[in-house]
Amino acid sequence: MINRSDNLSDRTRRLIKLCNDRLADAVDLQLQCKHAFWNTTALELRKLFDEVNKSVGVYTDRIAERVVEIGGVANSTERVVPTWSHLLCAPDALCRNHASTLATTLGSFAELAHQAIDISIEVSDFSSADMFTEIAEGVDNWHQKLVEV
Repeated sequence: MINRSDNLSDRTRRLIKLCNDRLADAVDLQLQCKHAFWNTTALELRKLFDEVNKSVGVYTDRIAERVVEIGGVANSTERVVPTWSHLLCAPDALCRNHASTLATTLGSFAELAHQAIDISIEVSDFSSADMFTEIAEGVDNWHQKLVEV
């Protein structure tokens, strides 16, 4: 049996790992959006959390599709499942300060997306850099909205 990854360059393997790492983060972020939505009764906040969740879902799909485009397999389950219990135990989540918790998480994800832009440019993958730039801009906008809540 031929292992598909054996035929990939080190550069491509690095890009696949980068995208899969951000994919796991995006899935994790999406689960946090749902957690906030499920545990909030204020209608305006629920609407906001749902909008953020939908946007993050688009980002998740884009990253997964990019992994496949560059020759990898989109995989996020190994990292997301073990983090689930940590998501529920975050201090802000227990205090029901979901806007603050989600704003913090969005800020962290935006920082990782900006790092992914730099790494993509470093290895001359401008398609991934463009994708991460769009994602970072969207996440930065959502982060700002939640900080203002």
